[in-house]
This record gives sequence, C-alpha cells and structure tokens, in this order.
Amino acid sequence: MDYNQLYTNSYNKAFEERERFIYTTLLEAKKALQSYNYTSNKYLKEINTIEIKKFEYLKQYPYSEVTNLFNKRFEIYEENSINNIVNLKILPLLENSNIKLEKTLETIISEIAAHDALLETSRIMTNNYNLYELMYNLNDLSKFKLISYTSDVRNTPLYQKLENKMYPPAKPSKTKINKNHDENDEFLNVKEVAELTNYAVATIYDLKHKGQLPFYKKGAKLQFKKSEIINWLEKGKGITIDDLDEKANDYILKNS
Repeated sequence: MDYNQLYTNSYNKAFEERERFIYTTLLEAKKALQSYNYTSNKYLKEINTIEIKKFEYLKQYPYSEVTNLFNKRFEIYEENSINNIVNLKILPLLENSNIKLEKTLETIISEIAAHDALLETSRIMTNNYNLYELMYNLNDLSKFKLISYTSDVRNTPLYQKLENKMYPPAKPSKTKINKNHDENDEFLNVKEVAELTNYAVATIYDLKHKGQLPFYKKGAKLQFKKSEIINWLEKGKGITIDDLDEKANDYILKNS
C-alpha cells in the first residue's frame, strides 16, 4: 500500500473541495451585498470550525496513538516519511499492542489528510486576507486561488495590479503653459544670441550642435527664445573656459 499516495490524493481532494466551496460562498455573499469582513471572519470561519470538529476523534485515544506518530513523520524520517512512519512505526505498534480501531488505517490517514487540508485553507485565507478582500470589493474573483505565498501577499504582482485598479494612482498634473508669456517671448537669431551671451557665432553653433543650448527651427531659419537663453545663462552655460578659447580662436581665424 502506498500510504504517501493515499495521503496526497486525500489532501488534494479535500483542499480543492474547500477552495471551490469558499469561491462559491464569496460569489453568493457578494450578490447578497454582504461585506468581505463578515463573510470571511464570521461565516466561513464558523463553517470551518464545524468541519474541523468532525476530526476531533483523531485527537482521542486510541486514534491519537496513530495521529501523534503520523505527525512526527518529518521529524523521524527525512525521506519517504509517510510510508516509513506507517510501515516502520504505526503498523508494528498496532500489531504488537491491544489497540483496537473501529476505522481502518487507510480511513484514518485519509481523514488526517482532509483535516490538514482544512487547516491549510484556513491559514491561507488568513494570510491572504488583503488580496481576497481586494478581489471581493472589485467584484472580480476570476483569479481567486488558495495560494501559499512565501512573502507578504501585498508584494505580489497580482495584489499590486488589483490595488492600482481599486485605488488608481493620481495622474501627474499637466503644467499649464502661460500663453501670454509664450506669445510675448522674443525670438533671437544666431548673431543676436552671440551678442547677448558675448560668445562667438561659431560657439553658439557648436553649443546648439551639442544640445547644450535650447533652439527652434522655422523652416531653414534657426531661432532662440530670449527667455530660455537668459535662463541658460543664469544656470550656467555648461561649457569650460578651454571650450570658449578654442571656439573664439577658430572664429578669429575664419574671419581674419
């Protein structure tokens, strides 16, 4: 008998049934206009408590003898823990003692698995409360799954996506353009900028080419806004003294 497979199949069956039940319950509760807090913290927890009580016998003698040993499986065996604990510990105990069980060992292991699945679904519902509440409030349970996350559920991409949907981030306000100022701004040509900045014309062209000086083109005509040039002068020209000397010398040579 593969007790590991028996436990796994029983666990998965109970887990999936519980997941479907919770999903259906949340859908019905949403239609009934119930809050998520009430549905999760009161209604579902009460039902879970009732379900778990069905397995109380596992904690009572003589079944507790089997349950206690079974729950030590990972502590005692590192590999194939379920089959080893049953074959090497539980079966010999039952064979060599006066313990009488009304239920078969297979039934007991299946119900231990179902009990473990109920506890796990309850734990996940608690840990993922914020995520499921978002789904519920958005009336979007399409991605509802009982998943055990290794980190805070609020760090998951799904949570962040739903949170942005629930609470859209504020859009940055567009800077209003002062049309009067823009319309009244004076446009300068290259020579006028050279006079304003006390730079050679060649230097102005070089700064424009390097992207260090704001400029505009109207057809083939190169233009500069006076306000932007003044602002550029106030902030610092972004060139070195060597740049100025080099461009000044080039300008003198070309125009001498």
